[in-house]
Amino acid sequence: MRAPRWYWAFVLANAAMGAASPLLPLYAYFLGATAGGVGTLTAVGSVMNVVGSLVWGRVLDSTPRRRMFIALGFLGVAVAYLILPLLTGLPQLFLVNGWAAFAWMAGSSVSFLLVLSRFPKEQWEKEIARFNVYCGVGWTVGLAVGAAWTSVVVRWIGEGWGLRSLGLIVGALSLLAIVVALREIPEPEPQASAPSLRDVVLNMGNFLYERFRTSPLHLYEALRPSQVIRFMQGRTAFGPDLILVYYSALLAFVGFAMVFAPFPVFVRQTLGWPSALVFALSVAHHGVSVVAFGWARKAVGRWGHRPAAAVALLGRAGMFVGFALATPVTARWLLPVLWGVAGTTWAFFHLSVTSIVSRLTPPGLQGQGLGIYNAVAGLGNVMGALAGGFVADFIGFRAAFLFGAMLMVVTLPILLVEGRPVT
Repeated sequence: MRAPRWYWAFVLANAAMGAASPLLPLYAYFLGATAGGVGTLTAVGSVMNVVGSLVWGRVLDSTPRRRMFIALGFLGVAVAYLILPLLTGLPQLFLVNGWAAFAWMAGSSVSFLLVLSRFPKEQWEKEIARFNVYCGVGWTVGLAVGAAWTSVVVRWIGEGWGLRSLGLIVGALSLLAIVVALREIPEPEPQASAPSLRDVVLNMGNFLYERFRTSPLHLYEALRPSQVIRFMQGRTAFGPDLILVYYSALLAFVGFAMVFAPFPVFVRQTLGWPSALVFALSVAHHGVSVVAFGWARKAVGRWGHRPAAAVALLGRAGMFVGFALATPVTARWLLPVLWGVAGTTWAFFHLSVTSIVSRLTPPGLQGQGLGIYNAVAGLGNVMGALAGGFVADFIGFRAAFLFGAMLMVVTLPILLVEGRPVT
């Protein structure tokens, strides 16, 4: 069966966001931001992803309209990047970044609902897998466009206008995605009952193919404040085994963000690499991760969930140490290899841990269990981005990378504690 033509709207939108993903940190650095400032910028985007997923999730369940909803989300992204050339200060960049992250979540939240409303339930996992492949290809192509654009255009007009003009490219791709969305995305028939966002996450079960673009999509059900303490103690229906997995995920994502948030500044400031090579490294990461999900599925089936996740953590610990040891001479061959490791370990970690969460969550609470996992991941990204940026500023980039490696090692025994086997 051929993929629906409206998938191409999301290919274009993901190409735009792929090109944009390293753009704002690099532009912030151009405007004079330190590693701490870039980390804060990343944290702001993560916070607005969380806010956006909650807001858009509620709105989605109150209206059957999909096409206009997606178009408005893409329009918000387009406006954010089309005005990028007008931005001359970091406070303005923070506002634009927050708005772009918030708007992006509108399209991300509705995408899975749209897929599931057009296919029978028995085809959901297969079709979401295909949809994610299309989006992953779009994201990787966008990164490649960013790498090519910054490597060629910067030589002619300088880094500032090279980055600003890339913002215009992102905006144009988003506008093109709107055109395709309005032409091709079908609205549900009046008599049709489209699934709600909560129904979707309850029925998605074990299928969690990717998270790096749409996180935190499943953050829909939040814990009430009165439940937080009991939850942290494992005294809820989720139980202590799952709570330990959440603790390990929090530490892991803090470590990830401590390294990756200040990394673009490290490449530009310490290694002296141009912006184009920052994009090229991201291409390696995302390109490898798309392929590595197949390897991860086989590894989980052969070794088990926790061993596969442990391999990912150990691989990332070694990778972060490698980042700390990189010099302008060794980085030429070392960093591409390590970023390939980054893509592979992400696939292993994400597939393993989300499967553990899905399988340990009590029946009927999968939506909340997955939502809490993504809330934990979002919190870890915020904490790690802030911590990594300021550690890099006041102690050094290598200290941030080694702290990240240490957190991988600390996380390992917590994740391997198994009171209730994962089946």
